[in-house]
Amino acid sequence: MTEPTHQVHPATPQVPSQRPRQPRATLTKAKILHAAARAFAYDGYDATSLADLVAASSSTKGAIYFHFDSKEAIARELVTHWSSTLHHAYSAVQASPQQSVAEINSFFRDLAAAVAVSPLARAGLRLAAETGIDGAREAFTYWIDITNLLVDGAIESGELPDNSLTRQLAWNLCAGFLGTVTIIRVIGDQRDFTTRMQNLTDAHLSVCAARTS
Repeated sequence: MTEPTHQVHPATPQVPSQRPRQPRATLTKAKILHAAARAFAYDGYDATSLADLVAASSSTKGAIYFHFDSKEAIARELVTHWSSTLHHAYSAVQASPQQSVAEINSFFRDLAAAVAVSPLARAGLRLAAETGIDGAREAFTYWIDITNLLVDGAIESGELPDNSLTRQLAWNLCAGFLGTVTIIRVIGDQRDFTTRMQNLTDAHLSVCAARTS
């Protein structure tokens, strides 16, 4: 894209100001999305009003509606962000030459790192577990499904036994991950979330490996 010319006809003074406005619009949308992410992650979707989002983003109702059709549209974008985080973490472990159990550990370690540093990921995770938001159920189901693929690989390689407990491992890991994030939010625990998640993953994997039937 070329830079706007300084030789503009005086009858159309709005033309030179249109393009410089674009970066500001991008920044405004990002500011709204991050403010909404923080509010949704800590207060939840239902407890967060549009007025809360206006105040949190230091924006206006008009600016929010310029970028998003509704509060739910913001939530859907955050859920989509979480789905993308899942996809990238899964693709990363698939591309690495690891043993199957190590892939499960790496997958959840990468998710924990994303949630620890990104308010968008934290909000998308929480929203994926809430009802009434389009795409939320699908995002959570996708998470369990790709975790199941990793567990299946560990069973096929002989690293984990094929039993009823291992077949529930994907659900237990995803639910445990969400529960850990929720508890940390409620009690304000500032200790290393990635370490806590690693401990949870190790505990589940150890129990599954020890059980032979």
